Amino acid sequence: MSEAAKSHKKLMTGQKKQGHFSALNISLVDCGDDWAEMSLTPTAALIGDPSTGALHSGPITTLLDSALGIAASLALPRLGFAPTIDLRVDHLRMANAQEPLIARGEVVRITRNVLFAKGSVRQGNIEIAHAVGNFVRLSDEVLAITEAHIQQQLEAMDSGVEL
Repeated sequence: MSEAAKSHKKLMTGQKKQGHFSALNISLVDCGDDWAEMSLTPTAALIGDPSTGALHSGPITTLLDSALGIAASLALPRLGFAPTIDLRVDHLRMANAQEPLIARGEVVRITRNVLFAKGSVRQGNIEIAHAVGNFVRLSDEVLAITEAHIQQQLEAMDSGVEL
């Protein structure tokens, strides 16, 4: 695993529980140089249809966008982020509130300006949704600024400062 992947993993797993990942019970499971796996643990608040117990599609879409986006970020030549340009999600079947969902995203192609990724969400052995996404490959100048900011966050974590 590259140093960038190790840094992303440390940042994602070591932060204080806040923000939309915390609100949706999303967490990083594992990652590599151009892939990421994330999980979503369902709660009653995420049920979109109380009559069937089906989860709302919004958290599933967020889970996929996050897994693909982190995979794209990990494929960059330096520590940084890759904002979403476009995301297409096909919801194949309903997800229930009894089992965690696991999303895996991976980069399939990198050009000078765009990273292309694909992924899917599973609940147990059942594929719930799949997606393709395009992500911005930021300029080296912007990535340098982003990398410096991420390094500051990691140093603050190491020194015990609340983020």
